[in-house]
Amino acid sequence: MKKTFEKEYKWRADDDTLGQALLWASSRIGSQSRTIHMQSQYYDTADGLLQSLGAALRLRRENERSVCCLKLRGETASGGLRAHEEYQCDAQTIEEGLRALPFQGAPRALCEKALAAPLAVICTVDFRRCSVLLQQDNTVCELALDEGTLTRAEHTAPLCEIELEYVAGSEQVFHNLAYELAAYLSLVPEPESKLARAMKL
Repeated sequence: MKKTFEKEYKWRADDDTLGQALLWASSRIGSQSRTIHMQSQYYDTADGLLQSLGAALRLRRENERSVCCLKLRGETASGGLRAHEEYQCDAQTIEEGLRALPFQGAPRALCEKALAAPLAVICTVDFRRCSVLLQQDNTVCELALDEGTLTRAEHTAPLCEIELEYVAGSEQVFHNLAYELAAYLSLVPEPESKLARAMKL
């Protein structure tokens, strides 16, 4: 099975910090930005089957694109670095996504188990992302500035965070950029995912 690993740093933020991070990114050579409206629905069974297996399943609308994503819990290191398996595909429904994800390398047995179970939306995350693609020499990473709302049942909470995700090239350059940004803005690591925070509401 082909595994796809996502490596990213995640930090807490506020409006002022997001603006400063955007200025930091915009001043760098090779930066390109775009704004994406993201609406995520997370799914699980009534007894929390996927969470018990360390999995997160979501269907997210990204502007006009609809994407199904399965994440398998990985490690969280110091400084806000997170690494986990991630598989995704274009899909209009969660069922369509679960049928297609094994062809992207996702565990077939897990996808089939989820398909056979009654799934329901357990929480939603609605946010605006300013995505900045950074390139330094042969290294590419994505800076994501997220602001929106976490919702579970009738409970809501604000979302405001910064992510830096590795895309290609030298991982050391990626780590160096993360250290530079964190030191420049005195960023505080965010140890929990959007899903984990929404489920605590």
